[in-house]
Amino acid sequence: MGRWGTWLLVAALAGLGLAAALDAFVGDEEPPPRAARTTTAPLLARQPELAVAQLREAGISGQLTFSDEQCRLHAVSLPELRPVRAPSFEMCRPVTSTGGLGAVDGDVVWSGLGYGAVQVVLSDEQLSRAIRVGLEIPADDVRAGFRAVQAVSLGDERYVVLADSTYEPRERVLAGFDGTRATVVHPRWAVGEAGAVRPSPQGGYYALLGEDWVGSPIFSSDGRRLALPQEMPDPHAIAWSPDERWTALATDESVYVYPTEDPERLVVRIPLPVRDLDWSE
Repeated sequence: MGRWGTWLLVAALAGLGLAAALDAFVGDEEPPPRAARTTTAPLLARQPELAVAQLREAGISGQLTFSDEQCRLHAVSLPELRPVRAPSFEMCRPVTSTGGLGAVDGDVVWSGLGYGAVQVVLSDEQLSRAIRVGLEIPADDVRAGFRAVQAVSLGDERYVVLADSTYEPRERVLAGFDGTRATVVHPRWAVGEAGAVRPSPQGGYYALLGEDWVGSPIFSSDGRRLALPQEMPDPHAIAWSPDERWTALATDESVYVYPTEDPERLVVRIPLPVRDLDWSE
């Protein structure tokens, strides 16, 4: 991180405020977690035996923690789909670590050494120049500026930035970086109205999230587009297995699990309606 900028003291940002700015996965409209009774009762539809058998045969394991429509948390084990203890608070969407990265005043910053100071990883000027190159906007067009909206780390000084243009009509883009160098820029037509980026546990993949949808396709860390299983209803939530070999996509009535790099080889449908989900060991 040492080569990524100059330390800036931000006295006006209280610890909790900056923590929310850097690590909250969804925007300001998301209510903070609040205390609630622990709930472990799964919402599985009847006869999930086929899903259990397919999960076991594929060697899929871990724990799915998910929220329901009332933002209550539940959890089931894999492959058995047995209810296990869920966290004892309410949360509509699981919080996803950003690796300490965030966006403050249009800059990409890092707060890994505490919330009283931040380090500028990429200024809005550097961000604008890199995106202009990626979008083939003339370098001397200084009006074509961009400001960071969200940034998440993919590890090894690689990260992705969701950014808005400073000109009208507004253009939202997504750029992948290695240090201060942009490796890929996804233009507006590929980003749409995405409001957030969700990275996979080891930073090998990332997906775009809207208000009630997951952007299609999903991307690998180098910007390569990945296909989704064919003839699957539109997903609204995504999670990856801890080793990233498997992807779970949630639709209105089911969770679909498939090999991340080969979506047509095996698809397991778990009859489980969820609002959002997370996959852990």
